[in-house]
Amino acid sequence: MEHIVIEQKVKEVLISVLNLNKTVDELSNDQALFGNDENPGLFDDSLAVLEVTSVLMAEFELEASDFGEESFKTVGTLAQRIYDVLHLAVV
Repeated sequence: MEHIVIEQKVKEVLISVLNLNKTVDELSNDQALFGNDENPGLFDDSLAVLEVTSVLMAEFELEASDFGEESFKTVGTLAQRIYDVLHLAVV
């Protein structure tokens, strides 16, 4: 699966699960998933992380262990991690 396709699907999942009022094109790869008071992220609590992870696991046939803390920095790092896992499985 191409990287751009994975990015699109990750963004679609985030928009759907988190009920974001954005389009795929409006959601930047640099958008933080976790944030602070000055720069809020997309996740507002740990339940949001679980919900998004569950949907991504089903969508891409992944395991929870495929994700690490680094996966959840930005939209782009999440998509990159999924890409890396899928391509390691193919090799």
